[in-house]
Amino acid sequence: MMPKGWPYGVEMRNRAWLRDESFACLARHGVTHALNLRDAMRPVTEQMALAGSRTDPELVAARFLLKRCRKYEDVVNAFQPHDKTKEVNEEAQRAGTGLIVEGERYEPRRKTLIYVNNRLEGNALETIAAMLAEAD
Repeated sequence: MMPKGWPYGVEMRNRAWLRDESFACLARHGVTHALNLRDAMRPVTEQMALAGSRTDPELVAARFLLKRCRKYEDVVNAFQPHDKTKEVNEEAQRAGTGLIVEGERYEPRRKTLIYVNNRLEGNALETIAAMLAEAD
């Protein structure tokens, strides 16, 4: 049994689990489906469009980790020293901006948490700044 009063989220890393039954189970237990961008996952915009993907009315979470079809090991060294954007990921930026705008629309009832990894574009702070600038 999970303690009450804490927000919980599950990051499904298998695209086959992105289906009604999985979302319904998370919703029944008040657990957020953490949208995520990884090598083998559907784009976040596609996950956002899935019926039932917002499993908790009080929390939306997303993790932008890696460009689709790219392995972690391939960018570990390629993007260092993470001092600037090395490769713009327009789809990821568009999804992040969409989540920011959506979150502003539903505040204060719902929180939106967005995590951006340096390995997405090379510099997480610049990626976040681009998402915020587009949301304005």
